[in-house]
Amino acid sequence: MPWELTISAGSGEPLGDRQAVVDHISTALPSLQWFEQPPLLEQIKEIPDHPFHKLIPAWPPEIQASFARSKLLGDLEADDFSIQLYGFEEQPLLTLSVEVRGDGNPIPALASICVPKNWLATENGASQQIDFGADAEGWQKFRDDRDTAIRTLWSG
Repeated sequence: MPWELTISAGSGEPLGDRQAVVDHISTALPSLQWFEQPPLLEQIKEIPDHPFHKLIPAWPPEIQASFARSKLLGDLEADDFSIQLYGFEEQPLLTLSVEVRGDGNPIPALASICVPKNWLATENGASQQIDFGADAEGWQKFRDDRDTAIRTLWSG
C-alpha cells in the first residue's frame, strides 16, 4: 500500500520536457535507477489466455496507443523506504506520479526533487500539499493509517 503523490509546477505550467526533468531528478537523486518497462501489449502478447486479449478491441484508440508505449520508471531504494516515479510519457510533462513505500522518512528525497524547481508534491488521497520545511506530518498520518489497516486485516 503506497503513499501516492503527484508532483506538479503548481502554476499549471509544465514541469518541462522529459529529458530535462529526468536530468534534474538524476542530479537531485544520484542513486535513483531508471528503467524502461516494456509496453503492456507487448508483455501480454506471449500469453494467449490473458483476459485483456478479449478487452483490447473495445478499448478506445488512445488507450490502445498508451498501452503500446513503453513506460519510463525511476526507482530509489533507500535503507528504510523506496520511491518510484512514473508518468514520463506526456510531452511536455505536466505532472509526475510518485509512490512511496516503507517506514523511513522520504521527505528529504522528495524535497531534493521539488524545492530547487519550486515544484509541489500533493498527496493524492487528501489533496494536501506537502510542506517540505515541516516534519513529515502527511507521511506519518499515511503510515499510521496503513498500519491500522494492516492490523485490522490480520486480526479479522
